[in-house]
Amino acid sequence: MSFFKFLLSVLLIFVSTLRAQEIRIAVSDLIAGYIHDPLKTHADEYEFMLDIESIGSLPALDKLRSDEVDLAIIAMPEDIRSQSSEFTICPFAYDASLVLVNQSNPIQDISINQLGGIFGSREELSVSTWGRLGFSGLGSRNINPLVGISENSITLELFKHRALKGSSLNTNVTIDKVDNIEALIISNVSSIAIMPFTPIKSDIKALMISKDSESPAFGPTPNNIHHGDYPIRMPYCIAYNQYDEAKLISLIRKLLEDEVAYHLETNGIFPLPPNVRRKLVMELELE
Repeated sequence: MSFFKFLLSVLLIFVSTLRAQEIRIAVSDLIAGYIHDPLKTHADEYEFMLDIESIGSLPALDKLRSDEVDLAIIAMPEDIRSQSSEFTICPFAYDASLVLVNQSNPIQDISINQLGGIFGSREELSVSTWGRLGFSGLGSRNINPLVGISENSITLELFKHRALKGSSLNTNVTIDKVDNIEALIISNVSSIAIMPFTPIKSDIKALMISKDSESPAFGPTPNNIHHGDYPIRMPYCIAYNQYDEAKLISLIRKLLEDEVAYHLETNGIFPLPPNVRRKLVMELELE
């Protein structure tokens, strides 16, 4: 072998090694900021290059399909999931819209249809007093509907999609920052609010929600959200090509660790329950 051929072969091996050390990720712009730091720390520790792009879910799928990224972490409602059957899909986390009331409010659960009557604009379904819902504890008091919003939160859009079914919000709904809505719930027992998370305050409680009047109601616990029993939720999933699994397994394991779960939870995103994360990691390692 000539010197130049030898040099070329060494160069090709070097370039190939560099490529093997780089992992390209496309992450939904709704959660990218919450997982960036722990992933970068992981990349530095294991000495590989990590390219993280914050992007919408459909463009992320397109990049995965065209091999421009190795892994995507995206919002996956049913319509997007149906477009991604060629990939390996792993659950990762959830967005959810919570329904909160004052702790003194006697109500414990409510249905999707009842929420539509409170917050929606359709006159034939409109509900303005607690008595109309059959909750005698508050008598004929007017319902005070509220929505709390925070940066990057899709709480309102998710609630409208699931509960209002195409109708718009009623004009009497107050929309404000989360902190301001918390204060309104505490000060008015007739308030009911749609929020991205439950405040750590003893005078506010989350309601259980049923899919319809015939179904049981479930609270927004990690297990209920993961299994789909709590109805107002949207999954985030990890998607990748099966042939890349060996390269990605260390990173996927990191994504399912407690540290990343903590970053998600402190920003109003619901991570998978710990036992589910452990089971997924075990299955990956066995494969």
